[in-house]
Amino acid sequence: MEHVRVENLNKWYTSGSTKEHAVDDLSFTVTEGDIFSILGPSGCGKTTTLRSIAGLETIDSGRIHINDETVSDPSQLISFPPDKREIGLMYQSYALWPHMTVKKNITYALNGRGYEGDNDERVREVLELVGLPDISDRYPNELSGGQQQRVAFARALSYEPDVLLMDEPLSNLDLKQRRRMRTKLLEILDDVGMTTIYVTHDQEEAFEISDEILVMNNGQKAQLGPPEELYQNPTSSFVADFIGEANTFDATIANGTAERCLLRDASKPLELSTNHNGDDSFTDPVVTIRSEDISLTNSPSENGDSAANVITGIIEQKRFRGDATLYLVDVDGVEFKVRTGDSRYQPGQQVTMEVPSESVAVVQR
Repeated sequence: MEHVRVENLNKWYTSGSTKEHAVDDLSFTVTEGDIFSILGPSGCGKTTTLRSIAGLETIDSGRIHINDETVSDPSQLISFPPDKREIGLMYQSYALWPHMTVKKNITYALNGRGYEGDNDERVREVLELVGLPDISDRYPNELSGGQQQRVAFARALSYEPDVLLMDEPLSNLDLKQRRRMRTKLLEILDDVGMTTIYVTHDQEEAFEISDEILVMNNGQKAQLGPPEELYQNPTSSFVADFIGEANTFDATIANGTAERCLLRDASKPLELSTNHNGDDSFTDPVVTIRSEDISLTNSPSENGDSAANVITGIIEQKRFRGDATLYLVDVDGVEFKVRTGDSRYQPGQQVTMEVPSESVAVVQR
């Protein structure tokens, strides 16, 4: 059952004589109880989209529905204020009142939303939920960053909103805290079953917590789907490159079919077999290959071309990343990124790469 529906959303910003299309004809739905992430680079329109759903931005056209009720529709002069939208909002900065204790921060939200239950009991419940039962009398400056983040989360959940909106809620934490808090947030959201829209630029974060992900670029929908689908079947070079560490190459389709392609930038012809066996026509094809799908060896392949695309190159750079090593391999002027757990190779060394045909995807630019 859909819980949030956004239809043909448009939002413009004007600065002097310049007009910027921040959100461009965007449509999507969020299923009740799902964690739905909006993922994209800085400036792609994801926060503007979230603020529009929250009622903090006045949209220029389109419609926003929450729980079967239209909350924004300029054509009908409908624009509910944030406190009438039954949403909880968690900011990147946490936005805790510094002069109020934790308990007063939460009861302030309860009073503002007209919560009808026992405030003291509700404060105890939500602090217990986020694992901080003994800090109600502390002030924000007496808490760590992770504790402040959980208090802000408890406050957003306290008045039981229909939809929880979260804008980069973990970005102020260090890497270990982010990973720990991601796990905690996911446990709590699974427990309460609350429909959540989560904005982030961190693909690892989005992949770990999300039921569905909307990837945005330049204010538009680039692709929408479950994490596995986005990773395994990107529909554009932007999505392939943004999600994971993909090699993207300009290509020419060989013999009129996408089953084989030629990389354009190589100094001599470099042909690859691909996983494509359909009739789709590509006006501007791009080939994508995941860096971790390429195997590396310092000896000729024993499998031959029948098993994989076999390519010889020279290692230009080696970048150690702890759990993996990234190699940049030059093949006739084309740079391949190879991510592997094998750190024995060195710059200047000749290597053989094997690229399974099923890992070579042809997409439209």
